[in-house]
Amino acid sequence: MPEPDHNRPATDDDLRTASKYGHNQDMNNDATLSRDILQKVCLGAYPSDDNVLEPVLADFVDVAKQVTGSDYGSIFIMEREEGEVRIVAHREEGELLDDLPNLLQLDKESPGIITWVYHNNETYMSNDVSQDPYYFPAFRDVAADLIVPIRLQGKAIGVLSVESRERDHYTDEHRERLEDFAEAISLVIARLWLTRYSRKRGYNVEIVGVSAEIRGIEEMVKRVAPTREPVLLTGESGVGKELLAHAIHYFSPRRDADMMIVNCGAFAEELLASELFGHVKGSFTGAHRDKAGQMQLADGGTLFLDEVEAMSPRLQVMLLRALEYGEIQKVGEDRSAHRVDVRIVAASNQDLRDLVHRGTFREDLFYRFNVFGIRVPALRERVEDIPLLASYFLVDFREDNGAGPSEFSSEAASLLRRHHWPGNVRELRNAVRRAAVLCDGDRIGIDDLPPNMVRSARQAPPPAPRPQSELDLTDAQLDGVIAAHVRRVLDAVNGNKSKAADVLGIPRTSLYHKIRKYRIEGEPA
Repeated sequence: MPEPDHNRPATDDDLRTASKYGHNQDMNNDATLSRDILQKVCLGAYPSDDNVLEPVLADFVDVAKQVTGSDYGSIFIMEREEGEVRIVAHREEGELLDDLPNLLQLDKESPGIITWVYHNNETYMSNDVSQDPYYFPAFRDVAADLIVPIRLQGKAIGVLSVESRERDHYTDEHRERLEDFAEAISLVIARLWLTRYSRKRGYNVEIVGVSAEIRGIEEMVKRVAPTREPVLLTGESGVGKELLAHAIHYFSPRRDADMMIVNCGAFAEELLASELFGHVKGSFTGAHRDKAGQMQLADGGTLFLDEVEAMSPRLQVMLLRALEYGEIQKVGEDRSAHRVDVRIVAASNQDLRDLVHRGTFREDLFYRFNVFGIRVPALRERVEDIPLLASYFLVDFREDNGAGPSEFSSEAASLLRRHHWPGNVRELRNAVRRAAVLCDGDRIGIDDLPPNMVRSARQAPPPAPRPQSELDLTDAQLDGVIAAHVRRVLDAVNGNKSKAADVLGIPRTSLYHKIRKYRIEGEPA
């Protein structure tokens, strides 16, 4: 999960590269169609201005029409940025009425169907709009209408509407497929909003990937982000833990405040104490003035502690007190403590449980951090994303240098997929950029890749097929991800459907049809 800064749209070569060694795509599959759009977003194939949502929505409308066999389609998204609300809309052109009403009024007193769906966060299906009091006529020849909410973190952020010229056109299967498709739309919108938010603040956070693993991580991030609970991110170096910390901050109510970052492994003990909690003048050699620590600067926001395992036992005690009581005391200060309201996101590339057993990390601090733990998968665990990431980094290289190769040879692409990637996404980025520098033509060949990578790939035996389970969904389609997530939530609440629907952020009726659709065992409670 990289953090480059590129704004140039991808070329057709980039898109061909991503698909050439990515998947055998079935264009009749809903998940594949939505994944194609997500790939285009990842590769910058859409205009990168403030209106980037409009062409993305247009593509989603085309797919929604195909999924449901509809004649018309519309998407309306409500954006709330810097205290203002605006409607981003895409509507399929048809024979419009002369006086087209505002299809997404904010007036709850006299809603049309679209407004009703948005405010009630529920699906609405009308197979004879001539008899429907909620229908706002927009097209002259519409007979049936199906509208589903587009949800982010359980709340409606917009609506997806399809219309047919035929009465009784829509079925429960259409409704279920459109509701599932709305989840894919939400994922793309969330990524675009996160990237735009970060760029406005002078940095770039962009999640790249279409695999079940990365989408599952995104879902967990959005679930935990609105809470006040600490989060512990674990995973190997280079997997993108800091990027996910930014995402947690963005999707939380704290996003208008600051997110501060401290790498605990970069400081000696005394300096780390000062960095975290601040110090007063004269408290140690070189302390020429009072200084506020990062916890104080992050008051009301988020503090990301990377390599938290590097903290000394004394600092672990000080941090535990700050977490337990919301109080900090500057180094060298003898007066009462300062109150702070900080949400902690910690990260480690080591197994903190093992460090607890060794006695080098406090057990009580570990459990305080690990209220919600997220393990970030290594790149070799999401092989499906390697082609897309490689093409993404190639686009980024051309943006930085104004020229460069546009694709990979089949041999180079195969080697990229087989490599173990001990350095994860960071290693892949460096390998692609090095190869782009060495490449003399338009296509990166195997000889352009790092020699150690070529040697290890040639010596290694072919990888054994991985067994697939609910928690191991490398090649799963979107349906598999949804089914596995619903099962896990139901298990966590002991099968209570009402609680499960609350956790998932969906109406109970939606949960029931997912249980039926994915043949999840158990009867409604």
